[in-house]
Amino acid sequence: MRLKKIKNNEYLMTSDDIWVRDFTRSNSAYLDINTLSSEKDFSVFLENEIENESGRCPLIDEDQFTYPNIAIVSDGYGFEERQKVLASLPKNEVLIIGVNRSLAKWKLVGATCPTEMKRSMGWYIVNNPYAEAVRFVPTSHRYFPRCIASVRTNPEFLRRYEGNISLYVPTSERNYSGPSRHAKYCVDDYRNPICAAINLAFQFKVRKLLLFCCDDSFADERPNAELLENGLYSYHPQQVSRRVIDANLFWLNKGKVKIGDYSSGIILEHGQYIPDEKDVLSFFKEDAK
Repeated sequence: MRLKKIKNNEYLMTSDDIWVRDFTRSNSAYLDINTLSSEKDFSVFLENEIENESGRCPLIDEDQFTYPNIAIVSDGYGFEERQKVLASLPKNEVLIIGVNRSLAKWKLVGATCPTEMKRSMGWYIVNNPYAEAVRFVPTSHRYFPRCIASVRTNPEFLRRYEGNISLYVPTSERNYSGPSRHAKYCVDDYRNPICAAINLAFQFKVRKLLLFCCDDSFADERPNAELLENGLYSYHPQQVSRRVIDANLFWLNKGKVKIGDYSSGIILEHGQYIPDEKDVLSFFKEDAK
């Protein structure tokens, strides 16, 4: 484990040489010291930020929320079948935050869903700056939970999204800061909605955090895919992202947050692996260690 301190900031380096900032440290400057984006990305960011500013969506930091129990839900391996487990989580006690295509694939709403299986999302988080973000807008149902979007999110996604939208300001990269925004806090997202959700969970005063299907694994062997210990496959860039997620959990873990992982990617070092759906239900019932 390699740590670096710059002024009031502390960073943890992943095995892929990506620095992950301690976002839980107070009185520190918001700065991502990596160069994960190119100049071409910067021009897209700027165009998006300028266009999204005209939409006059409020910043999420203008309100304070307290959610001690949070499940971050993505559409990883087995999500189509596994999501039914979420209906059993206590509705008034566990907040569900959706990311990636989990909302587009959400089956726990609508007239065809049995009443006992209905389950809402508390928030949906998005930060994809490119046109592919439009694929995250649901088309098979008309359910649109409250959305938290990066100011750099693709504007067409925001135009098509029919629910209430709040924005967050990403932490500035070394070579890009974007238009000035007077936010109370920034979000270290590494252009990954799961990282954004982890950072926001900290702002929401989380005490128990569950990652649910937060992986990009698949069962069939494909060119350039790598075999995982569990017999599934994933691509190397997805494993890099998973290690960045794990490094974010490292900092959250230092604050005595209990972290569980019901996902099928590489095993996280800083989250308790949950092998069975019955353990998902008990995770939020057990006292935090």
